Amino acid sequence: MLFDSNIKRGDLQGGIDTVYMLPGGKYGRHVKCRKCQLVYVNPIEKASRINDNYSEMENIDASIIRRSRLLATKSQVKLIKRYKSNTTLLDIGCGEGFFLFNASKAGYVTKGVELSRDAARYARKEFGMDVEAKPLEELQLVENHFDVVTLWVVLEHVPYPLPLLKEVHRMLKPGGLLAVSTPNVGSMLAKILGKRWWEIRRVHINQFTTKTLMDILLNAEFKNVSSVCYRETISLLYLFTPILKYLKVYEKVKTLLYPDSILGKIMNTIMVTYPSKLNYSTVIGFK
Repeated sequence: MLFDSNIKRGDLQGGIDTVYMLPGGKYGRHVKCRKCQLVYVNPIEKASRINDNYSEMENIDASIIRRSRLLATKSQVKLIKRYKSNTTLLDIGCGEGFFLFNASKAGYVTKGVELSRDAARYARKEFGMDVEAKPLEELQLVENHFDVVTLWVVLEHVPYPLPLLKEVHRMLKPGGLLAVSTPNVGSMLAKILGKRWWEIRRVHINQFTTKTLMDILLNAEFKNVSSVCYRETISLLYLFTPILKYLKVYEKVKTLLYPDSILGKIMNTIMVTYPSKLNYSTVIGFK
């Protein structure tokens, strides 16, 4: 059995599930809670199988991702600075530390948490970041300690996100800021691409809209919750990769672009900027 059980759950308010987008197959059965409108995979796979899914994901050349993420996270730092400057900041699911690096350059005292040992090691080695490669619950972080906590494209991976948000609330100082972003199943791109939307993956257990993301923050007792937007910046090559997969020509042309072709190098130097709301929901809230 790949699954622990058929779990009927509503992380926001509770409710009865209905089949929503995908009845099953490659990406699992997606359901939608009639009451809270949260979309998620049900049944949920066993934790061991979820971890296997990460290793099964097709990797884009690391240099493409790293260049794009380093630029994109600068915009995320600018977003945070609108509300909190030069304070303590915790980034949960910090990956290879690009956001932490840019935040530390901007004057924040940073700490990261990342389950991937390889990613955490990269953040420490390349950027000198303080990153723990442990589950958050094992760290026993102090209550009322951080001024800012960020969760960039993390909640969609968490089977039960509400307890995590409540733990974040505990760690924040009074008046502290939480910033969360997830792929937006209600976005223009998601609606156009439907089941071929590249954010529908086995590792994405939850599919939030802006409304359900705001609702779950409110349910975790955050105040002044609002939707915000920043400028996402990625290379032309990184942008074209999911489009080529959508058109089902990726396998035919990838040798022309990856990893070290002249065309690929040129496309990786051309940067494209667009509003994050085209594909993502970004929401902030305060303790």
